[in-house]
Amino acid sequence: MDMFEKASKTAKNVGENVISSAKSIGTSLYSFTKEQSELTSLNVQKSVIEKKLEDSYAEIGKRYVAYISECTGATIFDVNDILDAMSPELEKLNDVKAQIAEKEVQIKQAGEERAQKKAQDEFDAEKSKLDKALEMDIITQEEYDAKLAKAQRKIDNYDKLRKIDMQLEMGIITKAEHEEKVKNILQ
Repeated sequence: MDMFEKASKTAKNVGENVISSAKSIGTSLYSFTKEQSELTSLNVQKSVIEKKLEDSYAEIGKRYVAYISECTGATIFDVNDILDAMSPELEKLNDVKAQIAEKEVQIKQAGEERAQKKAQDEFDAEKSKLDKALEMDIITQEEYDAKLAKAQRKIDNYDKLRKIDMQLEMGIITKAEHEEKVKNILQ
């Protein structure tokens, strides 16, 4: 295979990878946006229900103040009518809270899946690049094996590396500590 054919094949592979990545990004972005929109909608529903309940709580408070100020012992503090009216709203609120918790778990899982897919895509891209370099005799088999093993360690230790990244983002560790921990894992 001459140099021109190798270059043509490489260009074709790069083009196919770009198209594939664009499709993947578009689908991921749509899913993320949809999930976030659903979560926002649930939070709005929760706020509306809580506002309705606040009015009922305020009415209970007013009745209690009136009861205390007029306390003759003959009257009973009764808010059963308000509690009965609140009952369906409290049930809706609990349902919406459960839906919010479920949606947050789904969003977190989807985020993890996207991050893992991104890590796998980065590995695949690195492997492809190394395969091409080896095929074109730019690197030796030993260099190829060493670089591929390092890329594989990133995938194998994905969870550990992600936690280290999160520690850095949260300010728990310094940049230097982050680099040291990552270096220790990848060796």
